[in-house]
Amino acid sequence: MQVVTKNESDKDRVIRAVIAVILIGFYFALPSSVNASIANIGLIVAGVLLFNAISGTCMIYRAFGINTCPIPENKN
Repeated sequence: MQVVTKNESDKDRVIRAVIAVILIGFYFALPSSVNASIANIGLIVAGVLLFNAISGTCMIYRAFGINTCPIPENKN
C-alpha cells in the first residue's frame, strides 16, 4: 500500500531543490537587519520545497490532480 504517490517529474524535483538551497543561502547570507519574520517564512518555504524535492510528492499538485511524472511505458 502506497500512502504517498509520486507526482513530480525529475525536472520539477531539481528545480524545487535548487530554489530551496537558494532560499536557505539567503537566510544565512543576509544581514540580521532584514525582517526576521520574512526570513523565517523563507526558511519554512525552503523546507517545504526541499521535502517535496526529496519525496517527489507535492500536496498542491495532488489536490488539483496534477501529475508531471512521465507516463510509464507499457512492456507488452
